[in-house]
Amino acid sequence: MLIIAIMIVYVAFTFYADIGKLSRAVLNIDYWTVPLIFAPMTANILWLAFRFHVFLRVLSIKIPIKKSILIYLSGLSLTATPGSSGQIIKSQIMKKQLGYAISKTMPIVLIEKWNELAASLLILVVLYLIDSIFESILIIIIGAAIAVLLFGLIRYRAFLNSFKKIVLRVHRLRIFEESIENSQDTLKMLSSKWLVIEGITITIPALIFQAISVYFAFQALGIKITFVLSTQIFYVALISGIISFVPGGLGVTEGSMAALLFKYYYNHDLSVIAGAIIFVRLVTLWYPTALGIIISQLITKYKNIVGDQEYQQ
Repeated sequence: MLIIAIMIVYVAFTFYADIGKLSRAVLNIDYWTVPLIFAPMTANILWLAFRFHVFLRVLSIKIPIKKSILIYLSGLSLTATPGSSGQIIKSQIMKKQLGYAISKTMPIVLIEKWNELAASLLILVVLYLIDSIFESILIIIIGAAIAVLLFGLIRYRAFLNSFKKIVLRVHRLRIFEESIENSQDTLKMLSSKWLVIEGITITIPALIFQAISVYFAFQALGIKITFVLSTQIFYVALISGIISFVPGGLGVTEGSMAALLFKYYYNHDLSVIAGAIIFVRLVTLWYPTALGIIISQLITKYKNIVGDQEYQQ
């Protein structure tokens, strides 16, 4: 169903932009910039995989970094889910192949997403001070409110208990009651002051790598804007997609990017803008997703890749 929805959105986007003009725009890509696009994005993925390894070590889960990276990459296969919640598949892999309880590793996904939201907001604040656009400050305010609320749920038991009561009113979600209860100590550990600082410090360079990929993706399609503007447009659109809670921000992120490019970029050729947006999403969303699918299939087929490990529960 998700795949069909994705196809409908992109096909509609393509035809609205005029498929002929869009094809010509894509054919005019400066292919010399392709390594400059995918190399930083690959660095972003590997750097965030290292962060996952750091969080595992904090929880006394001592596995080789190679296995941590493979498990992290497998989680990318379900990035296009509401709030990237599908990345909980990492916990299922660790339960099946290493024996660690899901309640112990599942909180890492929530902490990772919180770190990425906080880090992207900090980047937006700095860029807003350099070259302000109105939409940045709007997203900063909304995003900061959500980040504070999420941190309260993560850090403080009273907030989490209130949230749990709301969640458990939905009968289908009651199966998660034990996991939520058992995750509280882990969440508190992962949200300690020094680990929050360390997590954000690790995340910021990764997001800068991603911003570099986005900048060169725009340049390759002929969208000649500054790094500061391209990064603000991308993160404003990305956060808009995240807070919409639509799977992968589908439609919301693309629409926000299109609106911002129309407003702040002098060339209003829809085919060029549409081509650039599709290319940016290909690089930042579908490339990691495809990589995750490949790795998850390998892990499923060759269980000893991450298994074969003495573990402690």
